[in-house]
Amino acid sequence: MKPAARYRPSFMMALVFGLFVTAATAHDLLPAASLKTHQFDYVYEEPKNPAHKPIYDALKEIQILEKLQEFLSPLRFPSKVTLKVRGCDGVINATFWDDAIQVCYEYFEYVLKQAPKSEKMGLTRREALIGPTIDVFLHETGHAVLEVLEIPFFGREEDAADYFASYILLQFPKHDARRLILGASFLAGKEAAEEQGKAPELRLLADTHGLPAQRLYARLCMAYGFDPVLFADVVSLGYLPQNRAKNCRYEYQTNEHAFNSLVKPYIDQELVKEIRSKKWFQFEPRPVPHESERPDDGKKQ
Repeated sequence: MKPAARYRPSFMMALVFGLFVTAATAHDLLPAASLKTHQFDYVYEEPKNPAHKPIYDALKEIQILEKLQEFLSPLRFPSKVTLKVRGCDGVINATFWDDAIQVCYEYFEYVLKQAPKSEKMGLTRREALIGPTIDVFLHETGHAVLEVLEIPFFGREEDAADYFASYILLQFPKHDARRLILGASFLAGKEAAEEQGKAPELRLLADTHGLPAQRLYARLCMAYGFDPVLFADVVSLGYLPQNRAKNCRYEYQTNEHAFNSLVKPYIDQELVKEIRSKKWFQFEPRPVPHESERPDDGKKQ
């Protein structure tokens, strides 16, 4: 009986496999000469709806776009991107479109209505307003980074933009990161609670965005995976289920690896040092869990 012939892939199969591996493992950076820092402009559009004038005035007074322009200045882009606030004819929305990150006055109006009148979840009303505001701009910046820099990704672009925003929020100093994450999560939590009592419509399951609860759990998992002491209460108080929490360290690390591999090469690290040296928010100091309470990093969470 003849021995079975050893399988040998054809030259064409080997070539196709080689091309696939090359395409799948290499990300060609855009030419360095075409990339520049300080590539963000800004525009405060006069509101169409007179009811939005106080929002327009408040955003200008705190110089939200000027601060975001400076914060995003280390990103190296090949072209200018405009940060813009504008009226959207009654639509609550935020987009990256036509080289502009645009957040509607209607979105800010919605956030104002949802924010607590008094302290909740350890958050002041002001903190509950700042978190979603910074988060929405960073989410749309995530879209800009993926599109303008041609960053490859698996899955839905909206999920990638969510993870981008959460990762950046967690790079602020601990006090600020906690307040920003909880502020953004407060809004998502209210939206998730409103959906709790009803089955999601099929059309919502087809949306490019995850359901509010899914987006909430993804953000909290990133935060817990980043620092299980700083965010221990999101598990102990039941905001994040244990069965998700146990793998959050890995979930954070995979996103950190993706950011460092695909996005960090486009960031000017000297400018980042300058940005990190500044105090961006006037949050009241709160105690942070002591380092000695931190679990052993060698143990899987």
